[in-house]
Amino acid sequence: MPMKDWRLADDYGFTERLSGAQWAWEFLRRNPDYRREWRTFNETWQLLEVAYGRPPNRDFCAWKLDPRSWVVASECSESDCRIEGDKVLIECAMGARWGFYKFPPDPADDDPVGEERLAWREFSIPPRLLEEPGDEWRAEQAAILFDLAIPLRSQLAQAKRRLQIEQSRRIKAGKIAAPKVSAQRVRWRLWLRLLDAVESGAENAMLAQQLDLEGPEELAEVISAANSMLNGAYRRCLLFSG
Repeated sequence: MPMKDWRLADDYGFTERLSGAQWAWEFLRRNPDYRREWRTFNETWQLLEVAYGRPPNRDFCAWKLDPRSWVVASECSESDCRIEGDKVLIECAMGARWGFYKFPPDPADDDPVGEERLAWREFSIPPRLLEEPGDEWRAEQAAILFDLAIPLRSQLAQAKRRLQIEQSRRIKAGKIAAPKVSAQRVRWRLWLRLLDAVESGAENAMLAQQLDLEGPEELAEVISAANSMLNGAYRRCLLFSG
């Protein structure tokens, strides 16, 4: 993919207009594992097109009999891909692994979401029952204890209200950002620049200076956060709007 000049904030001006779904793509397209898998997938796809023609005029009956065109269903057991005789087509399997529908986009593709060539699979973060808060807790986490021996309806309503109040308090205190794309944009943009800088081979000292980071500890925290977006957390962007 064409790299942005991470040293130039203006190169990231396009992020002002991104939706949560588009932010998710920006992080996924920078994932080295996705890039490698896409290159392998694309090479296989090109060979299949040479052998059987290009969609929609390909000989699909012959295409799907070619072992290169499918993987065993167990490789994407949690997906909703169509299974035929324990086989799943490679394009569907790849999309299922990375959380999207439609044909796997080239990492060089700037906006498959906006141009409706990529649609994300439904994503949610299920609630967890956390017992004792520990030192490893982050500022955006909270826990509520429910009494399962009594009806849940009133407890859930009260819990929702308590969480809304606590969320508002932490936002006002500056501990967390508001759960909107507009509020996340600054740090997401920083993470994109950092990922591009690391890929370009920039030294840590230059990173900290160019990105206005205060020292090694803050740089390490930002690198960790950016890498987490590469390694699956990019789908969190789908939860944000506005």
